[in-house]
Amino acid sequence: MLLDGRRRPRQVDTLFCPNCLENMPSTEARLKKNRCANCFDCPSCGHTLSTRATSIQAPNPDDSSKTVARKVYYLACTGCRWTSRDVGLNDQTVATGGWAEQDNEHYKYLQSLLEHYRSVAQREKVERERKRSSYRKSSYLSLSEKYSLSPSSMIGRKSLSSFSSLSSKGDPGLTSELTPCEAEEEVDGLPDNIFTEDIILSAVTTMDQRMASPEWQPEETKALYPLHKHILVKRSLRCRYCEHNLSKPEYNPSSVKFKIQLSAFYHVPEVRMVRQVELKIEKETNVQISLCNPTPHDMTVALLPFVPEAYIAALQKGEEQAAEAAASSLNTSSLVRVVEIPREEDDLVLTADVALPQGQFVLSARDDTAEYDDQDSNSNYKDDPQVVAWRRANKVGVNLLVTPKKDTERAVVGFILRYDYTNTVATATESRTVTLNMPVVVDVGPVDKE
Repeated sequence: MLLDGRRRPRQVDTLFCPNCLENMPSTEARLKKNRCANCFDCPSCGHTLSTRATSIQAPNPDDSSKTVARKVYYLACTGCRWTSRDVGLNDQTVATGGWAEQDNEHYKYLQSLLEHYRSVAQREKVERERKRSSYRKSSYLSLSEKYSLSPSSMIGRKSLSSFSSLSSKGDPGLTSELTPCEAEEEVDGLPDNIFTEDIILSAVTTMDQRMASPEWQPEETKALYPLHKHILVKRSLRCRYCEHNLSKPEYNPSSVKFKIQLSAFYHVPEVRMVRQVELKIEKETNVQISLCNPTPHDMTVALLPFVPEAYIAALQKGEEQAAEAAASSLNTSSLVRVVEIPREEDDLVLTADVALPQGQFVLSARDDTAEYDDQDSNSNYKDDPQVVAWRRANKVGVNLLVTPKKDTERAVVGFILRYDYTNTVATATESRTVTLNMPVVVDVGPVDKE
């Protein structure tokens, strides 16, 4: 099944710093606000700051009348030449840092907000648990009345009911009172020198520089402090229907390999335009596209007409059937949470007619040594020159006749690419070669209205 990568559930596998490549657990990343504690970004241009070493003359601790050379470190940007000395940060004696952090005057208020919303979330969780326990209790009472349970089972029911009596009324940790903010009529006025002194644009921060520090939002460049670098994630993709992994990277942040990589690029023929041509309204134009076979097996290809309305209807029907099958197979207990993923709307509007070639043609298997082979293998295929413009190794050029419609700015054509795929992991009961259909929409280019 060919799936759209934008609609696949994503799962975070690894959190790491892109500069020092340090792995970080999710709990630690949450405490550090998803930032690295050792790496910094330039507050002026966003480039990664590097640690520079220099020597300064310092008084000798043994003899105050003499000076000795001491190595110190500071942060510098190789892009815009910003340094930590521009804001008055003291140089450090070790390369690992220990730079002074900027204090936020609203820190206590922000922490009180976090604590309040944590208590609200905890209270809602307790309410949900209490509703579940009351539902189980009522269902058990109905069963006891229907089947007249014995007194011993009723004693067990009473002992179990004490564990389900969860309530947020008696727990002071689950309640938090927060004073709401009130609007004031009087606000801080403008500075006295705003109308008398000239504004130096180089000394005023830009909007991007202010939004990079949302806690402080400095107005002048002399108040820009180093920013802790944001951490990145490695994500894995899962199938929406069978929950199998489609793409899973290595755990090591320095590795660019994948444990599982089932991208369509390695299994589906690649379609590209050879060159852009001049298009005119209601005039037939020859357009060349290239088809590339990425598999190590020969592939038979045919181009068929494409009807967007029928394709969208069939796609919706298939998704509904798959959703019903998945819902029926799930255990609908209180521990299972079913979340529906909204489907994205498809914008399949064809603005040009296309004349497709008749018949089939073969794409050669991928061979990495073909470019070093002097023997021409194109003579083995009997291609129609009106259909196949050229053939090189595992690539084929195909001629299409495109006719743009009226009132069209760009010509968009579509067709069904039918190809034979050789399944290398097929079991004994499955067919090794299957025929698949893939809709292809090509933006041919702008249309000349003259």
